[in-house]
Amino acid sequence: MTGAKHGGFDYSWILANLEVGSIPLAIDDETYSTVDSLVLGHKAFQAAESYVLGLFHLYFAVYFHKATRSAEKILSAVLRRVGTLCAEGNAPLTALSEGNPILTFVQNRDLSSYLKADDFVVWGSLSVMAESKDAILSELSQRLLSRKLYKALDISDHFEGRGDANAVAHFRAELTKAKENGDFDEVEIFEDQPSRNPYKRRGYGSPDALSKIHIMRADGSRPDDLSDRSDVVRALQEKSIYRVYVRDEKAKAKIEELIRRMGK
Repeated sequence: MTGAKHGGFDYSWILANLEVGSIPLAIDDETYSTVDSLVLGHKAFQAAESYVLGLFHLYFAVYFHKATRSAEKILSAVLRRVGTLCAEGNAPLTALSEGNPILTFVQNRDLSSYLKADDFVVWGSLSVMAESKDAILSELSQRLLSRKLYKALDISDHFEGRGDANAVAHFRAELTKAKENGDFDEVEIFEDQPSRNPYKRRGYGSPDALSKIHIMRADGSRPDDLSDRSDVVRALQEKSIYRVYVRDEKAKAKIEELIRRMGK
């Protein structure tokens, strides 16, 4: 529903080529059991590659999109703030009614309360919390309702080609010091480091092996792990990005100044 064209693959061909095959389970390369599982026929090889690549691209185009992650960070901050107010004995400041599922879950931490706090409850509660007497909770709730999201600064992109991982780690350490020194208030910035492993290379020593994508050999003798058959999938590596979401121009200026100091 995002309009993105990423993630397309030939699902009808994959379904048409589903088979049942025996998957070995082994410890120290010694097979101790086999389990029947769904596998793909050898004709679906390219479709399986497309599926893995499509899902990998979809994460960074949609699930890890800056707007998506910013909204998630704000919602997380809203729920944390509710938890803080409840822990301090200030639940009435949330403006939520005593039986609200969000309050009930925060206070009880049980599965039943969690299941009641669905999307409809959360969205309905935001308009109530927007009228909260707690300034932080009120602002965050209003931002989500009016889509005034925090702006993203992609730190990974900024340090690309400059020692990447080491530079990002150095920046994070400096940012932590700045936060400890009180340079940022509680909700002025949010840090985010989502990552995605395009294909989890599990061993055959546990039932997790059944999560692999198995492709039958052309002669039908046995299935192989897709990563063992595909140069494309085998070459894929885990990818992560590090962003800082800023509340306003003042917060943005602080982050940019920190980056400049590191570049000297």
